[in-house]
This record gives sequence, structure tokens and C-alpha cells, in this order.
Amino acid sequence: MKKTTVKAILTLGIFYFVFLGAEYLFDNMMAYATDSDGVVLAQSYILGISVIGFLLYAPLERLMTQTVQKIVRMAGMVVLIVSLFVICGHISYAVTMAAGLLAFLLLGYFGSAIHYMVTRVLDDRTILARTVGVAYAFGILLQFLNNNLIHSDWAEAVFLAIATLLMVLLFYNQMQETEDGVVVSEETNEPTDKRTLWIGLLFIGIVALITFVFATLDNAVTLTHASGSVDIGQWPRLLLACSGLLAGFLYDWNQRAYMNIIMYCVMMLSTICVVVISCGGPFLLGLLVFYLSAGFFAVYFATGFMELSYYSRLPKFWAGLGRAVNNFCAVITASVSLQLLHSPSYVTVVIALILFALTSVLIFVYHNQLHRLQAEKERERSRQEETADVFALFAEEFHLTEREQEVMRCLLESDGQISDLAVQLSMSRAALYRHIGSLNEKTNTTASLGLIKFYYSWQNTRNRGGI
Repeated sequence: MKKTTVKAILTLGIFYFVFLGAEYLFDNMMAYATDSDGVVLAQSYILGISVIGFLLYAPLERLMTQTVQKIVRMAGMVVLIVSLFVICGHISYAVTMAAGLLAFLLLGYFGSAIHYMVTRVLDDRTILARTVGVAYAFGILLQFLNNNLIHSDWAEAVFLAIATLLMVLLFYNQMQETEDGVVVSEETNEPTDKRTLWIGLLFIGIVALITFVFATLDNAVTLTHASGSVDIGQWPRLLLACSGLLAGFLYDWNQRAYMNIIMYCVMMLSTICVVVISCGGPFLLGLLVFYLSAGFFAVYFATGFMELSYYSRLPKFWAGLGRAVNNFCAVITASVSLQLLHSPSYVTVVIALILFALTSVLIFVYHNQLHRLQAEKERERSRQEETADVFALFAEEFHLTEREQEVMRCLLESDGQISDLAVQLSMSRAALYRHIGSLNEKTNTTASLGLIKFYYSWQNTRNRGGI
């Protein structure tokens, strides 16, 4: 595993730890100021504000210079750390809520930035889900150790603050390497944004429907924990880490060909579990299914949107959209899912069946559309490779220098004036004319137009010959 991949996993894993750890700390501190229903609603508020942070990253990056970006990141880190300590102090409901809103606004911003960074430095897309799965499991394990080995709220806040500092520094280091050219990402400026938008909307619908199911399970767990009737403890989080790790490896199987099918099965199991709990089934069953399937879902939506960013001209927008959509849907369904937990069982069964049917349709359409997009992209890449191979043969046959090859490529790819080509190639017009003259001499052609016609004629002849 390359060093850049390891650093990407560490950064993303620490982000998951800080986000989930801060959410857990916030819930515990809010329990001093309100009842269990109030904790659930307060949790929905901070998740909602984090969505704004996730969505702000892309437009702010376009507006700010690199210097301003660095200043904003460092200032945001300081404010985030201070907010964590204010939350830990739980002075009052209003103060704790304000600090939580500010902290999760910044966590949303950093989360979107880090997800984009991972897609940028990861040079092997076939391990994308594994990267997310390992990072997620690492973050959950850090939270488990934090909550079990540290028994002081203030010490827990200190640990979160140190992790925040490390997270930002790792992110800054990797982005600096990318900007300096140490890490070169694959092309993301794809002419497929209309199809990407359509596929993205389908995926948003899938995530929204599945989020409703998981939000209902999550609220059932949170209500029981906050009321004190059952001490959930930290050990079930190991199931969450294991499920996230397993999901990453299963999803990447055969280049993520079965990722949607696997998630569909997990969603079906979770829907059945919601029905069982609403009908008076054992709480332990709901807890077990929630932690086992939540890891699959977290890796699923993060990987799905990061993969979509590879096919878009706005990768900074799509890369971190997974958690933003998940958090937003969790917020808007919070009150509905709470009511569903107290509704008659037949209402829950009907809603569960409707959700399952809608999700089935959307996953089927999304899977087909994504497969078509990937196949189209693969054909385009093959054509580009074939063109590059033919050009290499042309350059070898006519003994073109490296500079002459650059001029030839520019002539083939551009229909601009000679002055524009000279600027593009960073040479004078006189020098450009000299290179074109040399190319004409080697190919026995006249002028740039004749050179271009000769190349395509030569290419067609080679293709008919089986090259």
C-alpha cells in the first residue's frame, strides 16, 4: 500500500472519529439539560448544520485563494477545538447548542474537504471502498478506545481536540503535496455532467430512503440510551467497525459490481428489523441489526458519491456529498421517525413496504445508469489509449523530436490561430513556424493544414492494416 493511501486512510479515519466522537459527546452533554426526546432533536439540529458545512466547501474553494484557504482552515481548526471544550462544559442548553452548531458547521466543511482529498490522492480507484471501509473502522475503533479508556468528559474533549489538530495537519500536508505536484490525480474534467447529475439525483433518492430506515433504528437506540432504561455501552461499536471493514472489502469485489446488490440486501434486513421492533420485538435485535448494517450503509453512501466525483466537472461538490445527504435526510425524518416508533404496528408495516418498493426501483435504475456511464467512460479511455499508441507509431516512423511531437499534438487538438498555439506551447510564432516547417519536411507536406490531413490519412491506412 502506497504512503499516500495510508495517509489518506488516517486522515479520513480521524475525521470519522472526530465527527462521531463529537456527536456522542454532544448527546451526553445535552442529556444534562433536556430529556431523551430533546437529545434526539438537538442531535438533528447539529447534523442539519453540518450539511451546510459540507455544501459550503466547493463554492468557498472557488472564491478563495490558496493563501486564504490555508488561513480559513487553521482558523476553523482553532474554533472547532474551542467549541468542543465549550460543549464539554455544558453551561446551559443554549450555550451547548450554540457550540454544537458551530462545531458541526466546521466539521461539515472539513469533512467535504477530506473526502475530496482522498479521491484526489488515491491512484487506484479499485480500492476506493476498501479505503473508506478501513478508514471508517479505524475511526470507530478510536472512538471505542476514547470512550472506554478515558472516563473523564474533559479528557475526552482533549483527545478529540488532539485528533482535530492531527486531522487538519494531515489534510494540509496532503493537499500541499498535491498542489506541488508530488501527487497527481487522475482526470476529473469529464464531459458527462448531465448524466452524472441524473445518476447523482437517483443516488440521493436511494440514500434518502435508506436513511429513513436507519434514522428510525438510530432513534430507537438513542431514545433507549438517553432514557437510561438500557445501558448500551461501547462494545456494540466493535460490530460497527467490523461491518464497515467488511463492507469495504465486499463492495470492491469485482470492481464494485455487486455493491448495490449487497446494500439492497442489508436494507431489506434493516426494514424487517424496524417492523419487528414496532411490533414489540426485542430491543437487542434492533441494536444488533443497527450496528451490523450501519457500517455497510456508511461505507456505501461515502463510496458512491466519491465515485461519482470521478465523472464530474465538480468533484469537490460530489466527493463529500454522501454524509451531507445522509445528515440532511436524518434531520428531516427525525420527527417522522419518532412518531413512527410510537405509531400502531400496521402503520409501520405499510410505510416499510412502501419504502422498500421505492428503494428497489431506484437501486435498479441507478445500477443500470451507473454501469452505462462506466462502460462509456471505459470506451472513451480505450479510444484515447489507442490514439496515443497510433501517435507514438507516427512519431517513431517520421523521427519526430519531443518538441515536434508537442507541436503536432497541439495542431491535431486545436483549431485556433497560430498565435494562440504559440501561447499554448509557450514559444514564439517564429519558433512555431520552424517546427511546423520541420514537420512538413519530414512528412513531405506543405503548411499545417496539409500536415493534419496527412496524419489522419496515415492513421486510417494504419487502422486498415490492423494496427
